[in-house]
Amino acid sequence: MLDKQCLLSDSQDLGQTANDYYSTYTYNLGDVDGDIGSGAPLWIEFVVDEAFTSAGSATVVIAIIDEADTTLDGSSVVIIQTAALAYTVLTEGKKIALALPAGLITQQYIGVKYTIAGATTTAGTISAYITDKPSINS
Repeated sequence: MLDKQCLLSDSQDLGQTANDYYSTYTYNLGDVDGDIGSGAPLWIEFVVDEAFTSAGSATVVIAIIDEADTTLDGSSVVIIQTAALAYTVLTEGKKIALALPAGLITQQYIGVKYTIAGATTTAGTISAYITDKPSINS
């Protein structure tokens, strides 16, 4: 069962040109004072809903970001991110989990930034949500 408020991307279409793309939704942490993640660990889990394809050698970097407001953009702060993932590893059903690190999130809203580089991705959708128990070992 998934709480809709914890959903950041819902089969978000990332079949796009090389650029930065931001999660459809944000999560409001309220007054965080930098203490998010200091209790039981929280994660953002990503699930590839539709396999990624590319006519070239596209890569995707997935980053957890925080922001003072709901406008995720180039001024958002990257908290933690993956390495550049070749589109070929983003197969249908692939799961990736990133831990929300204790003490690093200091702004009210969190979201996700997807950076496509190297070439256009011609297909690929992803869902992302906050959880206390990812369904994979990260």
